[in-house]
Amino acid sequence: MSKKYYIKGGKAVEVSDEIHEYLTTSDRQIRYCDEDRKQSDWDIDMEKEKVTEIPSREDSFERLTDIGKEFADITSDFQELTLKRVMLEQALSKLSNEEYYLITQLFYFEKTERELAKDLHIAQQNINKAKRRILCKLYEILKK
Repeated sequence: MSKKYYIKGGKAVEVSDEIHEYLTTSDRQIRYCDEDRKQSDWDIDMEKEKVTEIPSREDSFERLTDIGKEFADITSDFQELTLKRVMLEQALSKLSNEEYYLITQLFYFEKTERELAKDLHIAQQNINKAKRRILCKLYEILKK
């Protein structure tokens, strides 16, 4: 059995045949995704003296912007969404443990009021009233 090596961080590391095969295959898959799918191919017909471009399977962002395609700026949306999430987390941290539990169960874990009422052994109407009261409290906190 011959020794197999894989270059990692500029150093050759001895690996088993299975690992070498896996790494070689995965490197090729990465190159395919990064390069091959984004490159156009050419069909050359020697008899008709015609060259036809076969478009790439996937366009790169850079090529699309080079030919004039415009894209929405998602950075501002991301920043706004992140800011809203931070504000919501800060507002939720001001709730009592019982209030926080109720809101997370209803909105994060998507339990129904009826399911939560059954778990807590109280009436569903009490859950509904508490939910409305807590949402009003969160609204006031976020409005500041």
